[in-house]
Amino acid sequence: MANVIITTFTDPMMGLTYEMEPVYEKLEQNFPGIEFRWVMSLLVRDVSDFMLPGETIRDYNRRLAKIYESEQSLGGLPICMPDLRLFDEEHRSSLPLNLAYKAAQLAEPDKADRFLRNLRHATVEEVRPTTHFEEILKVVRETGIGEEEFVRQYESGAARTALERDLALGRELNIRSLPAFLVSYKEKTALVRSLPGYEDFVRVIAELSDGAASPIRTE
Repeated sequence: MANVIITTFTDPMMGLTYEMEPVYEKLEQNFPGIEFRWVMSLLVRDVSDFMLPGETIRDYNRRLAKIYESEQSLGGLPICMPDLRLFDEEHRSSLPLNLAYKAAQLAEPDKADRFLRNLRHATVEEVRPTTHFEEILKVVRETGIGEEEFVRQYESGAARTALERDLALGRELNIRSLPAFLVSYKEKTALVRSLPGYEDFVRVIAELSDGAASPIRTE
């Protein structure tokens, strides 16, 4: 089973990836040794790219909150955003969140994925304005990552370089919508562009492995 890898192309702010967590958990339970990897894909380069004509950033936050809330039916995890303040005039991009994950990988690799999950929950579940660096640092501390080393990696340009590699991989695979999933078994890969459920992953893994990799439970 250790040969099965699922790479998710995403952004820490994505509600769809938050709603995928029950699927990931079931895969982890039923495919011992499965590996999850995360590629940062910078969903929002500038909030103006998503705003409607005449819409203010405050208006957009309200509309975005409704989009988030509509996604909870996909995975059953609750999303309630009465006062979403993710973007404002000084914080117009999800770039800080993407850089934060890369900085965490560089600072303490063994804690980076937990940091990503915590950052995602802080954004989607706790509705914190995680585009603000001080909020990111709170998640760093909550995860137990050394703050000084995290800041050094974030500010030195190393995180930016690592993020550019992630973005280049997305371009190489022609990924145009998020999240997207690269399922790998040994040397074989399959790119899943739709939002898959647990059974979809099981089917793709079976096809890639010619049936060699199957869940330990079938319920």
